[in-house]
Amino acid sequence: MEVMIETCCGIDVHQKTIVCCILDGPLDTNKPKKSYKIFGTRTSELRKALEWLEENEVTDIFMESTGQYWVPVFNIFSEGNFNMVLANPEHIKNVPGRKTDMKDAEWIAQLGRVGLIQNSYIPAPEVMELRLMTRRRQSYTQKRTQSKNELHNILQRSNIKLTGYLSNIFGKTGQALLQLFIDGEVLTLESVEACLHGRVNASPKDILQAMDGKISLTDRRLLDDSLDEYQFYTRKIKKIEHDIEQYILSHFPLEYELLQSIPGVKQHSAAIILAEIGPSIEAFRTVSYLASWAGLSPGSYESAGKKKSSRVTRGNKYLKTALITSGGMAGRSRDPAFGSLYHRVSNRGTKMKAVVACGHKLLRMIYKILDDKAPYDEKRALGLRQQKLVLN
Repeated sequence: MEVMIETCCGIDVHQKTIVCCILDGPLDTNKPKKSYKIFGTRTSELRKALEWLEENEVTDIFMESTGQYWVPVFNIFSEGNFNMVLANPEHIKNVPGRKTDMKDAEWIAQLGRVGLIQNSYIPAPEVMELRLMTRRRQSYTQKRTQSKNELHNILQRSNIKLTGYLSNIFGKTGQALLQLFIDGEVLTLESVEACLHGRVNASPKDILQAMDGKISLTDRRLLDDSLDEYQFYTRKIKKIEHDIEQYILSHFPLEYELLQSIPGVKQHSAAIILAEIGPSIEAFRTVSYLASWAGLSPGSYESAGKKKSSRVTRGNKYLKTALITSGGMAGRSRDPAFGSLYHRVSNRGTKMKAVVACGHKLLRMIYKILDDKAPYDEKRALGLRQQKLVLN
């Protein structure tokens, strides 16, 4: 393979140490000089590693995106005059055989020296700040869902059938009724009536009968814990959603408004799109690159000259989930561009394939809107062929 870099360094990143391998040699040789060194990951130790790289006149640095361990290394080394390349571990797996940290660092350097490492997308600092908040919000949502499931399990094993009579057991009425169990009060028609707020279709007598179960002291305690967790994460979600909204309005107000002009894209989805892609698409040369990065491109599976169906590729799970959710909403909306695509694909396949197809179309619309800085145009999204079908 053609050598493209004279002096480069491959770094194998760990929590406490980094292993650096420098390959130095002219472009016409495949046997460069190798230099190894191990450094700690404390700030002072990383600065010593930076000095060592500068002394050896390294021009390019390659490292894996290992969890969050690469972030401080990348931040410190960015102070130097290097071309920093962050590689996807999936793309640079070493060949099977003896594995050591030294060999891993050398392998990364060898791939980088011949130009076989593609740089990963690293968002701007203001986008990264938003990404941290939106991902934390998702973490809170998952934990709240877990507490809700645990609470439902307690009610089911105690034979308490409140969920059959209340549309939302976590509403004001539901939480007040759950508090009766937690406090250990004797259930009466009067105490149940005092907990009812707003419009409840079931009668107090039906609710009282549904609450007639067998709940132990341990289950009462666990019920209290689950309800407390639900209320805690609800407050957390409300606060961080307010922070996300204020942050976006102060940094990306135009893009935030443009994204919400697309069918199916609401405030929550628009925030995730901005956090994962950013306010511009400069990092992605074409919409195909963006679709592949998001995990919405169909894979390639061909054998013996026969092409077989394949699933979409792996990609950014946060963006992929938001696009599929919004794509399903857009496909079931009255928008002719997404509605026609959804019905056309679902008629010859499955509804899930139609939702994924709408998510892919949604991503193409996002790419165009962020590139042109113009709102969603229903007519342009429909296309000439579909315009004729709608008119007919």
